[in-house]
Amino acid sequence: MLKSLRRPLSITFFYLFLYYIWILAWNDDSYIQAFGGNLFSIFGIFIAFVWLASTVKKSKGTDKTFWMLLAIATCCYLIAEIIWFITESIFSKAIPSPGLTDVFYLLQVVFILSALLYKVFHQTKKQERVPFLFDVLIVLVVSSTFSWHFLIAPILDSQDITMNELVVSLAYPVGDLGMLLATAFLFFSATKQNQNTSTLLVFTALFIQAVADSVYLYLVSIGAYFSGSFIDPLFIVVMMLLGLSGLLHSSSKTPVESELLISRMNIFQLLTPYGGVLVLFLFMGLHSNGMDSVTIGSGLSIVLVIIRQVLMILENQRLVKQYYRKTKELEISEERYKSLFEYHPDPVYSTDLMGRFESANKACSALLGVTNEKLIGKNSVSYVDPLDRDRVTSELKQVFVGHPRSYETIVNGHHENKVYMHITNIPIIVRDKLVGIFGIGKDITINKINEQKVNYLAYHDALTGLNNRIAFEEKIHALINTQTNINANQNISLFFMDLNQFKHVNDSLGHDVGDQLLTAVAQRLFNISEAFTMIARQGGDEFTLIAENIESDSKLQELARMLVTRLQDPYNIQGHTIHCPPSLGVSSFPMDSKSFRELMKHADIAMYASKKKSLKGAYTLYSSLHELEK
Repeated sequence: MLKSLRRPLSITFFYLFLYYIWILAWNDDSYIQAFGGNLFSIFGIFIAFVWLASTVKKSKGTDKTFWMLLAIATCCYLIAEIIWFITESIFSKAIPSPGLTDVFYLLQVVFILSALLYKVFHQTKKQERVPFLFDVLIVLVVSSTFSWHFLIAPILDSQDITMNELVVSLAYPVGDLGMLLATAFLFFSATKQNQNTSTLLVFTALFIQAVADSVYLYLVSIGAYFSGSFIDPLFIVVMMLLGLSGLLHSSSKTPVESELLISRMNIFQLLTPYGGVLVLFLFMGLHSNGMDSVTIGSGLSIVLVIIRQVLMILENQRLVKQYYRKTKELEISEERYKSLFEYHPDPVYSTDLMGRFESANKACSALLGVTNEKLIGKNSVSYVDPLDRDRVTSELKQVFVGHPRSYETIVNGHHENKVYMHITNIPIIVRDKLVGIFGIGKDITINKINEQKVNYLAYHDALTGLNNRIAFEEKIHALINTQTNINANQNISLFFMDLNQFKHVNDSLGHDVGDQLLTAVAQRLFNISEAFTMIARQGGDEFTLIAENIESDSKLQELARMLVTRLQDPYNIQGHTIHCPPSLGVSSFPMDSKSFRELMKHADIAMYASKKKSLKGAYTLYSSLHELEK
C-alpha cells in the first residue's frame, strides 16, 4: 500500500516545498509572488483532480458516488483558482469579495459536505444518524456563536459590511466545521469499513482547511491578507490530500482494527456536543452582558441538547426492548441448536482447525467410549483406523480450506470395535472466517457387512464356499489377457473335474447327503489350494482348478496325480462310506488352446477321456490325446 503511494506522496511534499520556496524567493515583488502562487495553486489542484478522477473510475456503488462528489468539489475549486488567476494576474484587478470566486469556493464546500453526508447516510447504522445530526446542529450553534463574537462582530464594528459579505464570511467556518464533524463521525462510527487510513486522511485535509480558513478570515479582519500569503499553499495541500486519500482507497480497503480508535469513539461523541456547550455556557457567564449573541447561542445549544437527550432516551428504550426480544430469540435458537446437536441419534461433533474436539454429543461419546470431558481437546484423527488416517487427513485438509466433504472410514469405537462410519464434514464460518468444522457420522457397519456378504455371494458358491463360475471366468479371462498383452512364455493350466457316481449318491442316499459330499470334496480341495491359483465349483459335481507356470508335462502330471489321489479316498457321511473318485481333464494355454473357449472345450474332452479310462479315478492331459491322434 505504501509503495503504491510513495510517488504521489513525494509529489505532494516536493510541490509544497517548491511553493514555499517561490513565496520566500519573491517576497519583495508582490506581483511575481502572486503570479507564481496562482499558477502553483492551479497546478496542484489539477493534480488532485486527476487523482480523484482515477479513483472514481476504479470505484463502484456508493463509493463511486462519494469520490465523484469530491472530484466535482475539486473541479469547482479549480475553476475558482483559474478565475482568481485571470482576474488578479492577467487583468491586474482586485478580487471582489464576495464575488464569482466565492461562489465556486462555496460550491467546493457544498460538494464535499454532500459527499460526506451521502457516506454518512449510506454507510452508517440508522441509530447513529439522529445523534449525529443533533451533534452537528449543537456544534454549529456553538461555533457560529464564537465565530460571530470573535470574527464577524469585529468586522461589523470596524467597517460597513453587506449581508452578502456577512453570509459568505460566516459560511466558510460553518462549512468547514460541518465537514470536520461529518468526517469525524464517519471515522469514529461503529461501522468499521469507515475506520480506515483513507478516511483519516480526509479528516486531516479538512482539519487543515478549517485552520487555514480561520487564519484567512482573521487576516482579512485585520487587513493583513495578501495574495501569495504563507497560508495559500495550505488550501492546495488540502485538495492534494483528498486526492491522496482517493489513491489510498483504491489501493487498499483494509479497515483499521485498532481498539484504541474504537474506544475513542465514545469520548469523541461525548465531548463534541457537551464539551462545546459547556465552554459556551462558561464563556457566557464570564463575558455576556444581557441578551447578546453569546446568550442566544447558549440558549439554542441547551435546547438542542435537551431534545437530543429526549430522543436518545426514546431510542435507548427501543433498543432495550429490541435487546430483550433478540435475547429471547437467541435463547430459543440456542435451545433448538442444542436439541439438534445433543439429541441427534447419530454422532455429531465439532473440531478446531487443528482437528481437536471442541464439542461432541452423547452418541459420539458413546461410540468412542469416552466421556465428553475427556474427549474435548483430543485429535479426532486419532480415533480413525491407522491404515486409513492418511486418507482422512487428506479429506480434512479440503474441509479446512472451506470445502464440505463426505467420506467413509473405519473408526476405533468402544472396546476397540471397528465401526464403519460415513462422515460428513462441514466448515464452520463465522464473519467470513473459517474457525473449525462440524462433523456428522453415520454408522454403516451393518450396511458394510451386508455389502461384503453380497459381494462374497456374487463370487462364491453358497454351498461349498469355493469360487463360483463367475469368479472363475473373470480370473481365467484376466490371466489369458495378461499373457497375450505382454507376450509372455508362461502357461496357464486348466483342470476340469467331475465326480464319478455322484448322481447315484443323490438318487440312492438323497440330496442332503449329496450336498454334504460336495462340501467334503471342497474341504479336501481347500487343503491343497496352495498348489493352485484358483479353485472353483462350476455347478453340480463339476469343479475347475487353475495352475500357472507349470514347468513341464511331467510336473503337470504330478499335480494331476496328486489331485486324483487326494479325492479317491472314501468319504464317511451320515454313517455311509461313499466312494466318489474324480475324472480329471487338463488343458494348457497357449500350448493346447489359444482362447478361453478352446481351453474349456479341450479340458472337457480330456475329462471325458478319463471317464472312459476308469471310473475309479483318472486324469488325462489334452496334449496326450493330441499325440495319440498324430
